[in-house]
Amino acid sequence: MDLQETVNALAARVAKLEAVRPRRRAYNQQQAARELGMSVNKFRAEQKAGRIKGVLSGRVWMFTDEELQRYAAGQCEGGDV
Repeated sequence: MDLQETVNALAARVAKLEAVRPRRRAYNQQQAARELGMSVNKFRAEQKAGRIKGVLSGRVWMFTDEELQRYAAGQCEGGDV
């Protein structure tokens, strides 16, 4: 097996692994608000009310795709969204 075949085989394996495991994205407050189609102030109010959960990483709040999808689907525990 020559070098190019090895590289092609590895590239195929990596592509297969990436397809199986979806990439998890993280958003800051501004990015998350834009993703949900709301103002940053509205997003912060929803977060403060406990409807959107995030993780504080240093001085920056981070939010995952899963959390934003949960909020958008209206499945928060605290009531209506």
